[in-house]
Amino acid sequence: MRFAACALLMLANIQSAQAGRPIETDDASAAEFRTCQLDFWTESSRELRQDNFNGGCNLLGQGEFSLGLGRVHGNQEDQLLSSLGYKHIFQDFTSDSPGFGLAASREWGRLKSTDESSQETLLTTIASVPLRGEDLLLHLNLGYLQYSDQIQSDNSVFKAAALDYSLNERIGFSVETYSGVEDALSWRIGARYTLIPDFLQIDASYGSDYGTFQNARAFTLGFGITPGF
Repeated sequence: MRFAACALLMLANIQSAQAGRPIETDDASAAEFRTCQLDFWTESSRELRQDNFNGGCNLLGQGEFSLGLGRVHGNQEDQLLSSLGYKHIFQDFTSDSPGFGLAASREWGRLKSTDESSQETLLTTIASVPLRGEDLLLHLNLGYLQYSDQIQSDNSVFKAAALDYSLNERIGFSVETYSGVEDALSWRIGARYTLIPDFLQIDASYGSDYGTFQNARAFTLGFGITPGF
């Protein structure tokens, strides 16, 4: 049961095919052709801390392959995470037209102490809709989520929506809500600041499950770089 509870808490961190931090909801965009987006962040909650890396590279022009690695510390149940994903953009969004995409990812978790394992598979459709040019975007996700470990197996509908606001070229904010295993709903607010345009960004977020703020609230802090090749 402890492993299942830990895995449920980590569900919100499926990142292998999703938008860069601090937004969990995916957007209908990929890294520029022959460019990678590398995100590093740490997430701290009341009982757990998770260190993460996610790298996505655009090798084909309209798609982005990604690899994620993570480590969970806490409750004497250290866990290792790894993930693979792919996102394909069918139509890029512009200042006056929506964009659409499709993403697929799989995450594996393993407890270091007992070698118990878990798996999460996510297939989701993505839409990004400009509400005020590209300064205010609405991102919508709808998909299928499957989770399994030694104790339980769960299939559910994944739902997510986010508002992403750019104050200027360097500063941005986001607010979102999303569901996970057993349709548990969560919310998150985030902020980001670009230190070096088109290369280095720092970000932070704060959120929780609805109705369980005292036990489930979590804070993230991270940075992202976009090297070309």
